[in-house]
Parts: sequence; structure tokens; C-alpha cells
Amino acid sequence: MRFAESFGGWVVTRHSEVDRVLTEHAVFSSDELRYSAQPIPHGSNPLLRGLQAMDPPRHHAVRRIVSQVFTPRAVASLEPSITARVHALLADAGERFDLIGAVAYPLSVHTIADLLGVQPSRWPDFVRWTEAITSFFGTFTADEARRTAFHQALKEMGDYFREEFERPTGIIATLMASDLTEDELIDFCALLLINGHETTKTLLVNAVLCLTSRPRPDDLRLAVEEVSRYLPATGGTDRFVTRPTMLGGRELRPGDRVVAMITAANRDPEVFTDPHTFDPDRTPNPHLSFGHGIHFCLGAHLARLEVRIALTALFDRPWRITDLDTHRTPVGIDVQKVTVATNPGR
Repeated sequence: MRFAESFGGWVVTRHSEVDRVLTEHAVFSSDELRYSAQPIPHGSNPLLRGLQAMDPPRHHAVRRIVSQVFTPRAVASLEPSITARVHALLADAGERFDLIGAVAYPLSVHTIADLLGVQPSRWPDFVRWTEAITSFFGTFTADEARRTAFHQALKEMGDYFREEFERPTGIIATLMASDLTEDELIDFCALLLINGHETTKTLLVNAVLCLTSRPRPDDLRLAVEEVSRYLPATGGTDRFVTRPTMLGGRELRPGDRVVAMITAANRDPEVFTDPHTFDPDRTPNPHLSFGHGIHFCLGAHLARLEVRIALTALFDRPWRITDLDTHRTPVGIDVQKVTVATNPGR
């Protein structure tokens, strides 16, 4: 455990300590707006007010409401439509395509849009809003162009969802029957929009990176879990200390930022045998890529399902990566482009 100036907080890497930070919500809060000792220039970001940033008791009440649309039965009912969409995307993509632009992004965005009851004409806006909101953080908040794009995206997204509330369909109609306020509804829709499609897109891309040039795994469920461990969609997550505590031999004070490094925890040799080896048959696999405790990823089942369906379709035809553009970030790998060729021997 060390203090990192680049993050402005304590970086935790051991599996046991990351797990503690994720699960002890009374000491390590997700509510940055309430507990951070540092200024928050991106404080109007809806992700800082939504479910993933709430503490009990309001967190539990809101989660009970929104979790009804992510039950195993509800997710399983989406399998036929997701399967049809994957095959349609691959058919349209041809024999050589950009995995992100042709499959991963549209699959994840379309699935979330369907859940929200959004018209296809607005899907490009989803991507644009997501990029503008998620790219405005940390030192990037000093960039005037990013600031302008961020606030414009917030306004457009808020206006759009308020229009949808006038003619609710999909899960918006379900949620409007609850006691959520309008602001809570918008914040949840933003969370679902942004995290929902980003997680699935990244997990699918990372699965292709891990499984290229390999035979089809005997158990895709195990393989997807190993992808989640080896190349998690989220490299780390922040928590904020609510009261004096000890962690990793260090004394932490209220307001301190703690960065739980999921990438490092997932490769802790005290927990995983040969942690730097990708093993598609690994079991057990107690990775922390979808979180742990009260903030365990609400859409984890849906993301896993989408990726398994897409991988099944890819493995039904010969394929390989022909071009790859990636770069390292402080929390993992950022993939810019993945060109895939199917039937590469033809």
C-alpha cells in the first residue's frame, strides 16, 4: 500500500485489503461528494449521485427497486434477442471488421437501449454522451473543451430522459411506478447507460484478446470469469474514508481517497495460482472485477451473457486478430482498435 500523487490517494493492491475496502462500506464510502477532502470539479457527474455512489440506507432502498429488472429470469429472457443481434452484427461486419465499432459497441449499446426503451435513432447520442461524461475527470477537468462537452452532454441527456418520462416504456416505465424521484431516475438511467455498455464492450474486447489463437474453451462460463480476472473491464475503483482506520499498516484519516486496484488484487499470488497466466479453466476464481459487497455490479449477469453469446458466435467460424492498437494506463490496458478477420485461411 502506498500513497500515489497521480491518484491523490492511497493505492491498495492486496486481494484481502481490496476486498475489505469494497465490503466495509461504513468505513470506506462510495459517496465522494460527501466524504472527499479534495475539491471535485466534476461534481455534477450523475455517476457521483447514482446507486454506485450511495451508502445505506438509501442505497438498499434504491437497489431493491432497480434490481427487479436484473433478476436471473429477466436477464435470461433477453438471450434470444441478444443472440439474434450478435448474428446480425457479424453478418453485416463481413469477413474483416473492427471488433469495437462493428460488434462490441453496438451490441452493448443496443441492449441497454432496448432495456430503456430508447429509439434506435438516439443510440449514437448514447455513445457521445458516455464519452463526454467519462472523459471529464481528474486533470482532464482543466481542459475547457472537455468541460464544455461534459456539461452539454449532461444537459442533453437530462432533457432526453425527461422526455422519455412523458411516454415511458421498457424499464423506465417499471421504475416510474416506484418512489424514485425524477433526479434518482435520471441518475440511474445515466448509470445504466454509461456503465452498462462500457462494461460489456470492454469485457468482450478483452475476451477476444485473451482467447485469440486458442481452441474453443470447454466451458465458456469459466473462460469469461478468467477474462474478467486477467483483464478486468474496470481496473480500479475509489472509496473515501469516513472515520480513522488502519489499512495495510497505514493510518487513514476521514476524507482520504483509497484506490482499490482490482487489476492487482486479481493477480495476488496469495489467492491465485500462477496469477499472471491466463487459464480459461481456472476454478475457483474469486476475482473482484464486478466488485464485492453491496455495490456488486448490478448488470454482471447481463454482461456475462452478452459476452458468452458473442464468443459462441465467433467460435463458430475461424477468426484471428489482424491489427491491434492498445496502450497502457495506470489501471490496465486501453484498447483503441481490434481488427478481426473471420475465415482467415480463405
